[in-house]
Amino acid sequence: MFRKSFLVTLAVLFLVCASACISETGLFSKQKSSLTLPSILGDHMVLQQGTNANIWGWADPGAKVKVTTSWNDLSYRTRTDQDGNWMVEVETCAAGGPYDISIKADTTIVLSDILLGEVWVCSGQSNMAWTLSQAESAAKEIPNSANPNIRLFTVKQRISACPVEDVKGNWSVCEPENVGNFSAVGYFFGKNVQESLKVPIGLINTSWGGTPSESWTSKEALQGFGDFKDQLDQLYNVSDEEMDKVETRRNSIDAALRNQEDIAHTGNAGFREDWIQSDYDDSGWIEADCPAEWSTLEEVGMLEGVIWMRTKFHIPIEWIGKSLMLELGPIDELDVTFFNGQLVGSSTKMANWYKDRNYKISGSLVTKKECILAIRVVNAIGGGGIFGQPEQLKIYPEGMEDAYAVLLAGTWKYQIADEFPPISLLGNPHTPSVLYNGMLHPLQKFAIKGAIWYQGESNVNRAMQYRELFPVMISDWRHTWGRGDFPFYFVQLAPYNYGSEFTSAELREAQFLTLSKLKKTGMAVTLDIGNPDDIHPTNKRDVGRRLALWALANDYERELVHSGPLYKKLTIEDDKIRIHFEHVGSGLEAREGSLTFFEVAGEDQVYHPAEAIIDRETVVVSSPAVSAPVAVRYGWRNTAEPNLFNKEGLPASSFCTDQWKRITENQ
Repeated sequence: MFRKSFLVTLAVLFLVCASACISETGLFSKQKSSLTLPSILGDHMVLQQGTNANIWGWADPGAKVKVTTSWNDLSYRTRTDQDGNWMVEVETCAAGGPYDISIKADTTIVLSDILLGEVWVCSGQSNMAWTLSQAESAAKEIPNSANPNIRLFTVKQRISACPVEDVKGNWSVCEPENVGNFSAVGYFFGKNVQESLKVPIGLINTSWGGTPSESWTSKEALQGFGDFKDQLDQLYNVSDEEMDKVETRRNSIDAALRNQEDIAHTGNAGFREDWIQSDYDDSGWIEADCPAEWSTLEEVGMLEGVIWMRTKFHIPIEWIGKSLMLELGPIDELDVTFFNGQLVGSSTKMANWYKDRNYKISGSLVTKKECILAIRVVNAIGGGGIFGQPEQLKIYPEGMEDAYAVLLAGTWKYQIADEFPPISLLGNPHTPSVLYNGMLHPLQKFAIKGAIWYQGESNVNRAMQYRELFPVMISDWRHTWGRGDFPFYFVQLAPYNYGSEFTSAELREAQFLTLSKLKKTGMAVTLDIGNPDDIHPTNKRDVGRRLALWALANDYERELVHSGPLYKKLTIEDDKIRIHFEHVGSGLEAREGSLTFFEVAGEDQVYHPAEAIIDRETVVVSSPAVSAPVAVRYGWRNTAEPNLFNKEGLPASSFCTDQWKRITENQ
């Protein structure tokens, strides 16, 4: 399931370019018969304060367009070009609102409840896409989240072969009814900034789980990386046949998802009703082990599609009439589960592919000793199926200990209901540039303050490449918006067992090195709030807060310590090494005992555990096994959770001072 760790929120509503790119820039033109605006311009939006903000859209060619803004009672006039495109720059004043914007051509559109404030883009892979409802603080946070001065926009996931001009989505006011589906990191970032500045905040979430940095980078910016040449050449020479294949796959997955939702909510669509009944004859179905990934089963194979799974079992007679607890472990990716012909639970979010399914069964359904489980599973990419440990599959009376459980692992029945067409470059969010084209480029005209970013997991085995790729991506974004210096703050990878010893440590190093390569960048360290057993740590509150500290200190002139200790330099003192740091705040401290995860090495390049002692604003390290140390490293493990902090409670970043070849250099 390792590959799946990087594909946790695979969106399956693939929307591909249906029109050709008509210029070297890859831009589209689209002619409109009447006045139309891009989705990012709408009611409840926030426009960047104190700037020249673009207002644009489409109308008939040669049409006159008049834009009037209520905050200054000014009107701006223009004409559409031969393709119906138009744009004006409007002056925005200091934060405030609500205001209206009137756009008049052959018809009139009035945008209402507009605020002026600070606008931030929130992007990355699944840890940015992770919603507030999935965060550990959701139960407390969501009911108290109403804030009319925070506005939210989520870009609908879209793959495109070349840059497009619009996204799908809409602005909404931050309220308990909608905030649960918004990025948790984005929300907590915005909340902290808004509470400090007391101005409106607009948050644009454009993210996709499991995606690498190159997917978010333009073709032009990637041309210097030979690694991506073949994919880019294929992508920009797509045949009609390939387009048809993608459309077929998209339609298949769309239908499977609609059926999954219908079953979960109405119980009357997308399945053979007799398949869930106890008396159905499933003797003709495939027999195979469960739990197991479909891809590991010779009888099933690497199938991306829909499979029904059934098993019959007996319960003790004394359980009849009692409420039961059904535990199935994780299911990849979606499930709808029936017990004795009745719906008892479902998961219809792909991001939950790794989460255990625990469903309560009403005692009214427990009417006989022989029981039947029937489960419809949808898998869009990767392994598929019920894939946990055998002991995770069990059923027992509610409130009773597991010792009373009936175990459900063993031979189950499988029936393939639908098989999706093979995925292609245009159906794969890992393809270079496709998310830049479909989810980032369309936002380029919208004025922003800056961006926050949580990504790196999907590049973890290519850390040496990421040293160059990540700064190129950031510069590419700044070029896209026509601003070479907007602030860009990112999250350093949290501890997680990636299956090898040092890969994420090296990726963290690549992220750290970006700070010195590009101005106006900042890094939120998360070594203390990760989960080595879960690639999606649920503490998103502190992640958002730490990103906000960078913005508040650097962009809004707040006097505060905004980073944990960052390695600056070392000095060798006989058999010891003294490490100097930036961002020590009011001092260094070790959490819960002596300092951990420091190592030193000599010229033999062999590292040994070191004793580390805080000496004012430095740390002194040594080891009896290294008489002449030349290098030191800290937290240099995928799962390391070291304990050096500043007294403001912010953790130090991992680091490695040697220049020896990294293990991922040529991967």
